[in-house]
Parts: sequence; C-alpha cells; structure tokens
Amino acid sequence: MNAYSAQESVTVTGGTSHEVYSYVSGGSGGGGVTVEGGTGGVFDERAAFMASLSYAMCFGMRMGVNVGMRAVVLDPDECATDAAAATTAQAADGTTVVITISSTDVSTLLAEGSGITRQPPGPEVLLTKDFIVYTSPDTQVLTTTVAGTEVTIHATPTSYTWNWGDGTTTTTTDPGAAWPNQTLTHRYTATATDVTTTLTTTWKATYTPNGGTTTPVVGTITTTNTTTPYNIVRTLTYLTDQAETQKRH
Repeated sequence: MNAYSAQESVTVTGGTSHEVYSYVSGGSGGGGVTVEGGTGGVFDERAAFMASLSYAMCFGMRMGVNVGMRAVVLDPDECATDAAAATTAQAADGTTVVITISSTDVSTLLAEGSGITRQPPGPEVLLTKDFIVYTSPDTQVLTTTVAGTEVTIHATPTSYTWNWGDGTTTTTTDPGAAWPNQTLTHRYTATATDVTTTLTTTWKATYTPNGGTTTPVVGTITTTNTTTPYNIVRTLTYLTDQAETQKRH
C-alpha cells in the first residue's frame, strides 16, 4: 500500500485498508483520506481520529483493571470495535467505506419541504376572517447512494416558522390543522396585493448506511415552502334606498 500527500489530503492506493488514520488539519469536511482501488470515497478524518482515541482509552482502561489489585478479566481485544467509525459500511466488493451525510445533503433531498395548505385557498383573504395554514408533521424516509452504498435517511420536522408577508412571523412546534379544527391562524390588519406566506421548517434526521449503524445528522436542516400570491381585501357595506325607490316608496 502506498500513500502520498497533497496539501491537506492523503491519497492511499493499493490494497484495501480497514483502519486508516490521518492527522492532517481540517478534520471532517476539510482535507481527508481518499481511498482508491476499491469503492473509493472520502474518509472522515475526525470520526477516525475520535475512534482511535476511544480505542486507546478502552484498551488502557481494560489493561489497568487487569493488572490491578483486584484483577478482572477484561479482554482488550473487545475494544477493536471502538476503532471503527460509527458510519462505516460494507460495500458490495467487501471493502469498508465511511459514509457521511451532512445537513446540506438532507436539506437538498428534502427540497419539497413539509408543504403548505392555506384556507381560504383562493386569490383573496378577508381582513375580517382568520387566515388558516397547516403543514405535514410526518417523518420523511429518503434514500441516497454514497460511495456505492445505499443510505436511508429519516427526517422529522421539529419546528415551523411562518412569515405572513406583512412583516410578522410566528415560530411554533404546532404544524396546524384544517378548518374547523384549526390551531394556527393569522389576522391581517391592512389590505395588500400579491402577498405570500413562507414556511421555514426545521428538521432533525438520522442516516443508516446499508449494513451500517444509525447516526444522527449534525447541523441545522431547514426547508422552505411558499404559497401562491393572494390579495388581502376588506368588505365595504353601503346603505342605499335604491330598492325602495324602485318600488315607489
């Protein structure tokens, strides 16, 4: 196996390596170890480094217990499982690859967001009536492929921020509900044209590589939905005697 460095990366060629640790600055997302000659992929340096520390601590603790006054038989070989990053997965050709899903990846896969339904749905909203909105609170199950390995993502909404288009916003954990059981409403105070309501949904997510372990996605995951434009109008009442005049009263 050969290795060479270029700036903040190390490229490994040759046979399969099951444990490759790089101490190049940058960590996960900056620099990395690129494995060639298998399925490829970028090795998560920080995950590998933290795994190696975990292994060292586990090994040292078990050896310390075994040589103490009250020795307990703890096999240091059992620490071997701690030497692998939690997001490794077995590729089709038998090699081990490291899978990483970022918050940006999930936001891209969630491009359609949680959706918006508004009531009334037409082109006009009355000042004197509640404007009702709601969205879907359902967990979305997504799939993608990283380094030839299928990854399943579970994303669940955690909060919703509604921008009503009149300079006000509402942030809540309530997804709302349809009339007549509405729980999320807004009352406009002035007429306007071409108003839109924008929903920013915040999510939490986990990802599970095929044959790997489930790992939380780190970072903020958001999506945006916007309604079609509508006009905010008021109703005007006029008193008239036209009907009486027509009847010659």
